[in-house]
Amino acid sequence: MVIAGVSGSGKSTIGKHVAGILGADFLDADAYHPPENILKMSRGIPLEDKDREGWIQTLGQELARREKVVLACSALKLAYRDHLRKWAPDALFALLVLNKTELGERIAGRANSGHFMPSSLLDSQLSTLEAGLDMNQFENRRPPEEVARRIIETLKLQ
Repeated sequence: MVIAGVSGSGKSTIGKHVAGILGADFLDADAYHPPENILKMSRGIPLEDKDREGWIQTLGQELARREKVVLACSALKLAYRDHLRKWAPDALFALLVLNKTELGERIAGRANSGHFMPSSLLDSQLSTLEAGLDMNQFENRRPPEEVARRIIETLKLQ
């Protein structure tokens, strides 16, 4: 399963809860970015498709080699999700959504935590997001455990 969304939507937090409830491995896609991508983003430069190619490939391989896994990954474009599905055809995608103000507040709130994604990239991420019918959408305004359980129940995960 992939917990998707723009920066600040809560992918890692919710993903960890879902993985814990399901007894699955948890992977954070941010940990798989090559240093040049992290440097680019930390400078406020949006990634392009070519920047993401190797990253998406690696994530697909990680999904394929695990039996039970929850991946926190932006998965903003349908093409990225389709590529992940080539490696994990049964993967389900849950898109976490919040309004722009809430997202900005969350990103600003973690600025001192050392996260590389600046709030200046939020508009770029929102304009890149292709929220399609291939993903179930979930508002992330409730306690993480509650959101995780709602995802599990809605997607009928065990």
